[in-house]
Amino acid sequence: MTQRLPPLSAIQGFEAAARRLSFKAAAEELNLTQSAVSHQVRTLEEFLGVKLFTRATNRIALTTAGQRYLAEVSDMLARLRSGTARLQGREEAETLAIHGTPAFIARWLTPRLERYRRRHPNVGVKLTTGLPPTDFAGGAIDVVIHWGQAPLPGVRVDPFLASARTPVCSPSYLRRRGPLRGPADLLQQTLLHDVVQDGWPGWFARAGVEFDGPDLGPRFEHCDLTYNAAERGQGVALAYTALIDREFAEGRLVPIFEIETDPVVIYSVACQEGRSADPKIAGFRTWILEEIAADNQAAAAPAMLRLAD
Repeated sequence: MTQRLPPLSAIQGFEAAARRLSFKAAAEELNLTQSAVSHQVRTLEEFLGVKLFTRATNRIALTTAGQRYLAEVSDMLARLRSGTARLQGREEAETLAIHGTPAFIARWLTPRLERYRRRHPNVGVKLTTGLPPTDFAGGAIDVVIHWGQAPLPGVRVDPFLASARTPVCSPSYLRRRGPLRGPADLLQQTLLHDVVQDGWPGWFARAGVEFDGPDLGPRFEHCDLTYNAAERGQGVALAYTALIDREFAEGRLVPIFEIETDPVVIYSVACQEGRSADPKIAGFRTWILEEIAADNQAAAAPAMLRLAD
């Protein structure tokens, strides 16, 4: 017996509404009325015999069944669009919208972007920056570089980058204010602070130095601004070492002591659970995990050579 399929228009309406978590935004995307999208979703729910959304005043949310179904149909629609474009002799240019902290986008991702583009030449990239929380409600973001690894309802979170923190400054600052013979000497220096998750108390505790803080050093909204100030010789920053490998290599920043905090996961790749199989999202996730694996392998190589010696 032939298996009946739901109307394609109903699937498209559901996918757009589920991705944006808004009937209004889905209607604008599909050039339909909001009531038409709502009708398409009801038609699909009646066909399937399950509720795909919970509805409240000015808000919708996917049910568990809706999350599972979105994962299926988003992958199917992506493949259908791609296959149709190939058959017609045209490759549709896709765009992957990535949102992350300013430090991650500027210092980790952008220098590697050409490698991603060589791997995925038919996917354009749109980069935006901002601070937590992770939010897909607007519907314009495909991937968020999620701060930490805390789980979120309806979101797939894949941790990928861990880092310790250590004090750093510019060579010019060290020449001007040095030499710094021990951790306690930092108490007499200009310390640069992050407004969110300032880690100086923890570092001084690790170093065995009593720190009464806060001191009068400037405070910055996010760590990229802190690192910029350190590069300009304005003080000492407590930096995530995984974000400033390039600055170390180029001599723009230098570590002051070998004392580091314990590594913690600072970034994860996050996307809506229902879209995790979308080829452009899955491709980016695979690429970024491979980049980290290559970095870890390169970092381990000198240690292996030392052991061999």
